[in-house]
Amino acid sequence: MRGEVISLVLTEDSPLGKTTKIIPYSQDAINKHKIISLTNDPHGINERFKLFKTQILAKTQISGDRTVLVTSCTNREGKTFTAINLAIMFAREVDQRVLLVDANLNHPSVLQAFGVSAKEGLTDYLLHNKLLNDLLICPGIEKLTLLPAGKFVEQSNEMFGSLKMQDLIAEMKGRYNDRYIFIDGPSLLTSVDTLVLSKYIDKVLLVVESGKVSPQQLSEAINLAGEDKILGTVLNKRKPA
Repeated sequence: MRGEVISLVLTEDSPLGKTTKIIPYSQDAINKHKIISLTNDPHGINERFKLFKTQILAKTQISGDRTVLVTSCTNREGKTFTAINLAIMFAREVDQRVLLVDANLNHPSVLQAFGVSAKEGLTDYLLHNKLLNDLLICPGIEKLTLLPAGKFVEQSNEMFGSLKMQDLIAEMKGRYNDRYIFIDGPSLLTSVDTLVLSKYIDKVLLVVESGKVSPQQLSEAINLAGEDKILGTVLNKRKPA
């Protein structure tokens, strides 16, 4: 298991600043949460993520769309699993850097999957004027940086609709055009937060659990996000034929 040693690194490669905390990920946590990009992959799922990566690159490089909100129709369909594995895949195999933002403020799980902890994050930046550079974490994976969710807030939709959140996304989109930014958000049909966020990002990647979501739910989710915003859908947990 990798340690919980925290250090600071000064680097111009940090996506939003020059000082980033390094908290190496825990291999035990990675194994527990089945982050296949960093574990043995007996079922060949990594190859599917390579295909997703290639498809996303083909659809976004020409248009310059670099902010991708990863969401689902309902809860527990595998959106965080998808967001993390895609972020790692891009960081390891694409000649560009990646920022992974945990925007699921009521049920954050990105840091848990890496086995690292942080007391502050996105909400502290938005509500308490914390410096963004002080909130970023490198989990020990080259070219990958995390922005944790931060402290729990009750009226998160109002916070996501704030000018400060809009300015943050605009900065990430405009200032760092050589980075991909993956945002792990709540599910579309259970939280208005994702609908608010979707107005400011470039594209939405919709994760759908096979056999769980009805055609009506899928149609509703696509209509809420806006069909022009949908980058694609990921069919998760499909049983082999």
